[in-house]
Amino acid sequence: MILADQPDCFPDNILAAVSSKGDGTMLDKAMGVHNGSIVSNRTRLCAANGIDYGDTVYQRIIYEEIQTYAHIADVDERSTTKYVSEIAADAIYTKSPGIAIMLPVADCAATVIYDPICSALAVAHLGRHSSYAKLATKVVEHFIAGGSRAEDLIVWMCPHAGKDSYRLDWFDQQNDPDWQGYYDERADGYYLDLAGFNTRLFQQGGVGSGRIHVSPVDTMIDERYFSHHNGDTTGRIAVVTMIRG
Repeated sequence: MILADQPDCFPDNILAAVSSKGDGTMLDKAMGVHNGSIVSNRTRLCAANGIDYGDTVYQRIIYEEIQTYAHIADVDERSTTKYVSEIAADAIYTKSPGIAIMLPVADCAATVIYDPICSALAVAHLGRHSSYAKLATKVVEHFIAGGSRAEDLIVWMCPHAGKDSYRLDWFDQQNDPDWQGYYDERADGYYLDLAGFNTRLFQQGGVGSGRIHVSPVDTMIDERYFSHHNGDTTGRIAVVTMIRG
């Protein structure tokens, strides 16, 4: 973990950390999602943060045509790796202290959301597909349904692909008014400002701009982090977070 890149926006009862290449990959689909050596990396990352990997909910992102990319799962102790290997969801929400959530990413923004009043915690996978699906909006609505007020939420986005780096060959959201100003069409393709777009969605949902914190680290430039778009197809960092028990 790189000390300077860790979030400092949460109260002391919240643990939130992000790994780097130096901690090893937290996911390698070529070796198997739960290959022993990969699980060992996850276990060491958890241990470095005072967490037992058995108390962790491992969040799995699945890319299939039938996916909505906006599925939110409520979890508790029975969802941890003591009982199941993974929970497939685009966002995970809990009010259970002592239950950690781990999400591996490479270029997408693993985003931690916390309500200090209701003591509710979530991790959202904000990549291209889930951004199109406006998962950030749905996560705020989920918090509100659980008794939260949007203005109480604290949001942190981990190191991710920056707006001047994240290039796509095609982009079909030009007619969505919410995307205006968050993509740039250039000669070599479309460049997306995922963090800016999702920040706007959080703000539209009622989260104050001063409570949204975005890591300035661009994973496509900073070689200390894995970048799928730059060829690290088998490497993933991870965000791990929990309400301390």
